[in-house]
Amino acid sequence: MKNKEIYEGLIEWFRQCGAYVPESVALGPLIQETYTVEEAELLTGMPLTLFDIDDLVREKGTDHLELSAKLDEMASRGLVYRIHVNGKIKYRLNPPRFVFLRSFFWPGRGDDHIKAVAPHVTRYYLDGLGDHWKDVKSKGLRAIPIEKTIDDPRCILPYEAVLQVLQNQDRFAVATCACRHRKNSDPNVPVCKHETENCLHFGKFADYIIENGLGREIDLEECQEILDRAAEAGLVHAASNWQENVDTICNCCQCCCVYLEAFHVLKHDSGMNSSNYEVHINSETCLGCGLCVKRCPMDALTLVESIRANSKTGKISEAQTNICIGCGICAYKCPTKSLILKRREQTLPPPVNAAELKRRYATEKMEKYAEKGHRIDPKNTYMGDISSGEVIE
Repeated sequence: MKNKEIYEGLIEWFRQCGAYVPESVALGPLIQETYTVEEAELLTGMPLTLFDIDDLVREKGTDHLELSAKLDEMASRGLVYRIHVNGKIKYRLNPPRFVFLRSFFWPGRGDDHIKAVAPHVTRYYLDGLGDHWKDVKSKGLRAIPIEKTIDDPRCILPYEAVLQVLQNQDRFAVATCACRHRKNSDPNVPVCKHETENCLHFGKFADYIIENGLGREIDLEECQEILDRAAEAGLVHAASNWQENVDTICNCCQCCCVYLEAFHVLKHDSGMNSSNYEVHINSETCLGCGLCVKRCPMDALTLVESIRANSKTGKISEAQTNICIGCGICAYKCPTKSLILKRREQTLPPPVNAAELKRRYATEKMEKYAEKGHRIDPKNTYMGDISSGEVIE
């Protein structure tokens, strides 16, 4: 079998498994740069659900030790999911979105392989990969407000409070921000000035990150310190968009985050889901200094001239609450505490778990296709590909 056919076979296998793999001139070069021919051939036929290595040994007709060594090496590069389940090692094939936008860049390596792959991922993201969440309201990440910026913290719900999310975890890991590291590894993209080791993971997902060398184990105290530095730097706390067993909190910047970039660059109606809060401004105390305008990741704030202004500038900050994601980044550093987050009049709780997010995604995607007059078969599409770290057996 020729090399081209082997790579095409892997791409087709991903699609058969329900992974989101849109057509693009960037796809072929990206797959070839990421996987060797031998790896592509081995991974074709491997399921995206957890399996016992003995099953693959029988299917591939290969040696157990040799196969496990190959899978373990690919797991260290984020291509394969490897985790202990009930005392036994299990594997699964990672879908392309998970690899290219998350796991491949988590270790933070700066070798030539990473630098060669990064530009292809950037092109593929702009050429279709980034449109995965385009037609749905339920996104993969949800903004979590900085608690000190909320008008009445007593009313905050458990899934909305960072500290509550952390206290429900039994293990913590930190990895390099995949979005930021990819951009910093791409010579065609400006370097981001923000801290890179601040992608937080918890529970079983933390087990996966730590055991495969994709990040390092930390404790609750260091986790809180990372979040505090992120808030100071103007990075958005964004969590897995479900209530139970949250596995990730990202700290996102406007220039690198694939969700924020979807709004600003790809022009989606929204990027990540907003919190149930929105910013309100006290025009009487606002200095019109513009700090909040600079910090807002959504460009939802502007300075406008106003007769209500009590400042030397004659301007006050004005918010577009329809695009505000309720993160609190603006209010956190306001010198006069003129900005505060208040609960929206209409709120929508996030999905209970990853499985419900998948159902919402599928329903919303099919409704959007129906509006356009298209027909869609969930069995043969990417309806379940939310690229979650949740372990599904």
